[in-house]
Amino acid sequence: MTEMLKRPVRRRIGFVATFALALVTGYSLLWESSPDYDTIRRRTSRATFYAKLLARNTGDVMEPLKESDTPVYWHIPKASGTSMKRYYGCMGLTAASETGIIDGHDKDETIQVWQRKFPESKLVNVDSSTREGIARAKKLGLAQSGLADIVFAPLPSYALTMFDPDHKARFFALFRHPIERAVSLFYYHQVAEWEKAGHVYRPELAGMTIEEWLLRQRRGGGDVKNFLMTIILNKNQFTSKDLEKAKEIIRTKFLVGLSSKMEESVDRFDTYFGWVDNEKRPLCQEEAIKSGFNKNPHPPVEKG
Repeated sequence: MTEMLKRPVRRRIGFVATFALALVTGYSLLWESSPDYDTIRRRTSRATFYAKLLARNTGDVMEPLKESDTPVYWHIPKASGTSMKRYYGCMGLTAASETGIIDGHDKDETIQVWQRKFPESKLVNVDSSTREGIARAKKLGLAQSGLADIVFAPLPSYALTMFDPDHKARFFALFRHPIERAVSLFYYHQVAEWEKAGHVYRPELAGMTIEEWLLRQRRGGGDVKNFLMTIILNKNQFTSKDLEKAKEIIRTKFLVGLSSKMEESVDRFDTYFGWVDNEKRPLCQEEAIKSGFNKNPHPPVEKG
């Protein structure tokens, strides 16, 4: 009788063990294949998935660079990102950015580098600025190809899906004082007729004061409320612990520069990534860093 009772128990234990093994194996395979960011995210919390992806697919700032690593510039809006694109393009670095798919290169079936005539630059035929573009870049094997000297990405959490433990992202970014960035963004929205995609151009703001706009942003989220925290942690609700977590991520995973100290910051970036001996640096710094690109004059911020 005792032996008869043990058999169902053994079968149940065997079933549970088999199920657990299948679950672990399936989860491991999910990480190995990583077919689609949104598909995987549905199987776990967004913040948890991103935290694991960050640990898995990025190198720490203090770790030595590897040949298989790729520099990834986090393009924060209105923090000198356009100047950085022009600067590294001028130096002859092969870049992945939103301009990589112009002139019909979004139809290319294999990953390749092509030469743009004006402004003269070498581009990988992918778009690293959107979720859809990143998915295509991952499918084509951007990180594994080693074709890009630098990747420009406004969405670091999505950009991480292109990389793996053997081909890691190395993040760097220019940061700007949040008030100065918000003010610049407000006035830029009003005049940026050349950026109608993504609701960048918003002429209706011309009839609004900056105080009214900031109040609306505070109530509804928008462009400036906890913008960096949202991007860094990939979540919308925060605690004091989240602030400390975001600061730790910036400290360990991002090579930091300041838009208020452009020349010093660029020197830091170029020294770190081994671009400091590029013979075009002096000319490119003069044209892109000291002069700047995509500047939008506006009333100064008054203290008080």
